[in-house]
Order: sequence, then structure tokens, then C-alpha cells
Amino acid sequence: MVILFFCMAFINTTVDSLKDTIVVTAAGSGPNVIPFLTVYGTLPAALLFLFLFSAASQWFDREQLFNGVVTVFVAFFTVFAWVLYPSHEHVHWYGVGESLRQALPAGLSGLVSMVQNWTFTLFYVAAELWGDIGLSLLFWGLANDITTHEEAPIIYPLFGVGANVAQVIAGRFLNSLGGVGSGAASFAVQLKAILTTVAAMGVVVLIVHFYICRVSTSQLESGGGSPRELPSPARKKAISSKKKKLARKPSLSQAVRFLVNSPQIRCLAIMALAQGICTNLMDVAWKTHLRMLCPTPSEYASFMGNVASMTGVVTGLLMVASPILFKKIGWRGVAGATPWMLMVGGVPFFAAAVVYNIIGLQPLVSAAFLQVMVVVGALLYVVCRSAKFSLFKPAEEMVYIGLDEESRTKGKAAIDVVGAQTGKAMSSGLQQVLLLIGRGHLGVMLPFMAAAFVAFVLQWRNAVNNLAKHYMEPDIPEERDWLGMTIDEELVGDESDKMDQFGAYARSDGTDGPDNLPGRRLPSTAS
Repeated sequence: MVILFFCMAFINTTVDSLKDTIVVTAAGSGPNVIPFLTVYGTLPAALLFLFLFSAASQWFDREQLFNGVVTVFVAFFTVFAWVLYPSHEHVHWYGVGESLRQALPAGLSGLVSMVQNWTFTLFYVAAELWGDIGLSLLFWGLANDITTHEEAPIIYPLFGVGANVAQVIAGRFLNSLGGVGSGAASFAVQLKAILTTVAAMGVVVLIVHFYICRVSTSQLESGGGSPRELPSPARKKAISSKKKKLARKPSLSQAVRFLVNSPQIRCLAIMALAQGICTNLMDVAWKTHLRMLCPTPSEYASFMGNVASMTGVVTGLLMVASPILFKKIGWRGVAGATPWMLMVGGVPFFAAAVVYNIIGLQPLVSAAFLQVMVVVGALLYVVCRSAKFSLFKPAEEMVYIGLDEESRTKGKAAIDVVGAQTGKAMSSGLQQVLLLIGRGHLGVMLPFMAAAFVAFVLQWRNAVNNLAKHYMEPDIPEERDWLGMTIDEELVGDESDKMDQFGAYARSDGTDGPDNLPGRRLPSTAS
């Protein structure tokens, strides 16, 4: 699993850095194209994928879906590197772009760039979806299938060790290639080398996934393996149910109605929406100033490579510490760490951006201020992105383990693929309105972006608190816990005290109550 996550994270880090480099530094483009790409490119593609994935899940098993999706992505990245990018000057619609710029308001220049540079738009959408589909849906879906709830708090954070090493290596890889030449032809050669490496990693992903599936199937059928490798009774029941050919399967509309009625899914959806909105607002503000500091593709890619390496190091440190944090501050504290960091760092960053763009500074002071602001924004990006993947994401995945198979499969697809993209789309819609009002000037947008940022961070924290209060930390004995089972049935042993996955203890007499919180031992009722 570590090797699998390493390869998938390497792909994600590489294409994520490249997508911004390609669209932001393209001819006639800039960071103002990102809001339009999110709404009119990534969101429709995510909705289309959700529909196709839900339909395909009725006919194909998880292994076939995994292999098919990865193959499509690898094929596209290869074609882009060797066919589309080398010929982009001949196939892009520059004439259409000039006509649209003359006919449309200045605030829609990002939309014009999106249409004009259509091959770059396709790459941006594919790279954006890989993070949601490849990592969130495919990898974590596999992990949820083969990991028990007892193992999750320790193993899930440590899965990311391979991913963080991949981030560091991918970042250094991008940085080293970014220093070779600065012209368009030089960048085309760099892009071929980078995306060919990505394709090779994709092949390794397919091979490792095949091995994992064969080993897991063999262990389940033989009943062998160590106690930690064997599924819990609840997981055995879920796995055995997957092997049965169902006479009737629920329709897509029935599945959607079921997910809407699930309070856990609703809370997770709010968290995903808020996360998408807040990070998108921060990213656009930061990358606008980064483009001012690094105007060429090679410089931009090199800077993003350094950021990726820093993100890998910080994420690795937090992942090593996360098992301790789960025991010390509980699920609520870990899940709420990311919005807290965004609030603490985001508000000062937006204030500094307003000062730079609206108040104005002397030229020499302005140049130094821009450099400092970009570096501070990069540090905030690193810390918040690291907290998301090392703290928030494992906490979110723990909720899925206890849900039934339909909620885990379709609910996770809806939240991971569409939820975050819908949040980004809402943020991008706001930015499009502000671009029209401000005629494309960032200074007019920043105060409104900051206000929306604060509002959605607060909603994010409220969703975490609600999920923790009602499902992760039940207050009454009759309330079913987040795993969907009562304390008497699954979490309490017959002879001795047992520790649950968050460090709380449940006694063999079945006692449960308000004190059943992370890090707290339940008092014994035995006389």
C-alpha cells in the first residue's frame, strides 16, 4: 500500500504543479483563468465522472474500475506530452480568442483564455480530477476495503509516509528540470520528460494494485494471515456480501436519496464544500502574486517544485505525529486542525494582499513586499495542505469505515469527486462576479474574497463539531456510534477492557455514557 500511495502521490504532485504552470503562464492567460476552469471545466467533468462511475459500479467490480480509470488518465497524460503540447501553437484558437476579447468585458478575459488554450484546459481538468479520483476515491476506497476499524487510526496516517516521500522527490524532480533553459522549446522538452515519468508511474500503479488484489483475495478465501490482517466481523460480512450476485441493485436516484438522508454524509459534504471554497480562494490570491514574481513557465514550475518538496516534508512530520494527536486531542481536535490553521494564517495573508494591491507602496518597497508575501503565502499553503492530508483526511476516512457498502462507494464518490469541486466552483463563481465588477482588477476582489473565506471556514468548523458530537462521540448509551454499531455489540469484549480506535476505553460490562470521549476511561460500575 505504501508503494501504491507513493506512485499515485508522485503523479498527483507532478501534474498538480504542471497544471498551474501551464495555464497561468500561457499566452494571453493568467491566474484569472482558474475560476473559469473550475466552473466550466472541472465541475462538469466531475459530475460526468460521478454519473459514469455510479453506472459502471453496477456492472464492474472495484478492481476493474480502478484499472480502467488509471489507464485512461495515463493514456491522456502521454498523449498530451507527445502530441497536444508540441502542436499547441497550431491547434489553439488564437483568432477566436482575439475576437472574443474585443466583444466581451475585460472581466471575462479568463474565460477567453480557457477557450483559446483548449488543450491546456483539458490538461488542467485531468490533473485536477486525478487528485480527487486517483487519491481520494481509488486509493482510499481500496484502503477502506482491506483495513479494519481497529487498524485505521494507526495505519491510515502512516500510509502517507510513501506519499510524502513522493512529494519531496517529485518536487525536487520538477525543480531540477525547471533550471534547464527558459524558452518555450526547452519547456516542451522538460514536459515530455516529466509526463513520460508520470506514465511510467501509472504502469507501476497498475502492477502493484494487481498484486494487492491477488494477496487480499487469497487471504480471505484461505482464512489465513495474522490477526491484524484478518477483517473484523463487520468487514467480513461486508466483503462476503460483495461476492454475492444481487438480484436487484438500487438505481442512481435511489442511491442519491439514501445519501441525502445520511447525516454523516451531509456533514462530510459540508466539510468538503467549505474546504474547496476556502482553499480555492487562498490559491487564486496567492498564485496571482506568484505569477508576478515568476512570469516564465520554467521559473513558475521550479518554485512550485520547491513548494511540493516542503509540503512532503511537513506532511510526513504531521503524519508521524497524528496517531499521538488522535489520542491526545481526539477526533474533533484532529479534524478541526485544518480549518483552524486556515483561519489563523489566511486572515493576515488577505490583509497583506489588500495593502499591496489597494493602498500601494513605493517601487523598491513593493518588490520586497511582494517577495515576502509570496513566500509567506507559500508557507501557509504548505502548512494547510499538509494538515489536510495528514490530519483532516485520515479523520474523514475513519467515518467511512463504519458506513455500509453503498455509502462507502457512492457516498465517497459524491463527496470526494463532486463535493470538493462544487466548493471550488462556488468560490470560482464568486470570483467571476467580482472580476466583472472590478473589470479584472484583483484589488477590488480581495476584501470580498476575505469575507467569504472567513464565513466558510466557520461553517467548516461547525460541521466538524456536529459530526464529532453526534456520531464520533455519542452522548447516550442508546445512540449508535460512528461505526454504525452499538457499544454492546462490537466494541465491548466479554472478558476485559478494550481500547477503541480513538484511545477511549469501553468496559466489559457494557457501560457507556457521556464520559466515553477520546482519551478518557469509563468508570467501572462493578461493585
